[in-house]
Amino acid sequence: MNMAGTAKDNKVLFKWIWIVVAIVMILIGQFGPLWSPDLTREGQAAIMVLLAAVVMWATEALPLPITSIVMVAMCGFLGIASYGDIWASTFTSALWMFIGIFGFTTFLSVSTFPQRLIATVVRLVKGNINLVVLGFMIICCVISTVMSNIALTAIMMGFAASLLRATGAKPGESNLGRCLALAIPFAVMFGGCLLPSGTPINVVVLGLAESACGVSLTFAEWFGYTIIPVVLSLLACWIILIKIYKPEPLTDEARDKFLNEVSALPPMDFKEKFNIGVLLVALACWIASSWFPVLNTTVVALVALGLLFLPGTSMITIKQYRSESPWDILLMMASINGIVAAMSAAGSVAWIVSLLLGVTANMSFVVLFLVVSVVLAIVHNFFPSGPGLAALVTAPVLGLVAAVGGNFTATILMIALWCALCFLVPLDSVLLVSYAGGYYKFNEMWKGGLPTTIATLVFFSAFLLIVPPLLGAA
Repeated sequence: MNMAGTAKDNKVLFKWIWIVVAIVMILIGQFGPLWSPDLTREGQAAIMVLLAAVVMWATEALPLPITSIVMVAMCGFLGIASYGDIWASTFTSALWMFIGIFGFTTFLSVSTFPQRLIATVVRLVKGNINLVVLGFMIICCVISTVMSNIALTAIMMGFAASLLRATGAKPGESNLGRCLALAIPFAVMFGGCLLPSGTPINVVVLGLAESACGVSLTFAEWFGYTIIPVVLSLLACWIILIKIYKPEPLTDEARDKFLNEVSALPPMDFKEKFNIGVLLVALACWIASSWFPVLNTTVVALVALGLLFLPGTSMITIKQYRSESPWDILLMMASINGIVAAMSAAGSVAWIVSLLLGVTANMSFVVLFLVVSVVLAIVHNFFPSGPGLAALVTAPVLGLVAAVGGNFTATILMIALWCALCFLVPLDSVLLVSYAGGYYKFNEMWKGGLPTTIATLVFFSAFLLIVPPLLGAA
């Protein structure tokens, strides 16, 4: 009893230490000396609020959503940005889409369809758990080329959850759970790099690049330059994740039990078939939205949510929807949007980018390319708005490339890549979807994410620095 009490006291003390550290960081930002004449007091305060939030998230000194709410409120209290601007930036269309996606994941948790699909994969690979993980990653990567990364991650996590439940995997304890919860979003993000339609970030970078330097890329050109490094990076990521997180193997007994349970399921009834049809139509609309903007992904998700609750066809109740949806993660995502908006308004982001990129002015193109790659690979993890980061850095980086006579095509692809990929901390919306399952902690992701980042840097840098110039691309 005394040992339990001591452990509890130590845990409380640990949390209070980090709360005090976060408070000190905020006070330094607000009252400490300015770091640069080009940085405003509000900008400095915004940077320290973000850093304090990262410390609190990493240590979980307060529950994640509570930290998020407090920190976004601090941005207004400290005068970094107006409350109105902050609140207006919190709930974006992506978050509204999440509200619809919560209904999909709730349905998939009671549907037999995921079990049937996973059983097919397990049969094909004869229960080899490493190949099961690879199968998930390949499916995610391919579909992601034409589908919303956030929506796809949510759907595939629903499929993975059915396998994890069947194998008795417990959130926070299962290595298989950790491995799949990271493999799915990582593969989805890689797939988003394969085509211009893979993520809105690619469209942002292409538009800005055409305005800044008059260079554009067709779908075929983009695919030709990305397919080899994406495949190599995906395979490297798979090897890294299964080696580091070591997913528990599927025993013959567990495999046969799972397959027999699925085989014994009764045929799907009309309700289940109707709801699966709703999901498939939503998937088709999301894919088609790459070419038909009228099929807004958020609207599709919310309309589909309504169809899942039609009288006489619904398989889920409003109570299940409320209790099984990760509303705390939704609050965290909304607050992150508010903090980033406050930083942008205070000029913090522009100052950070200028500080990091200004030192590259006298470098050769190769060194410049590598430095910017590393900077973006790190910064994007703590600046979760990929399109926002792309909008901030594309023009300045292309200007530096023009000054040193570098290759625009290689640079465009590099910027799009690292504004889409982040493997170190789960702050990006795509990563938060899998993080909501509780299979890995905030400070566990970097173990597989850091070597994945390094491998991706090596493959993409080597390929883009050699192939586009060799083929005569501008």
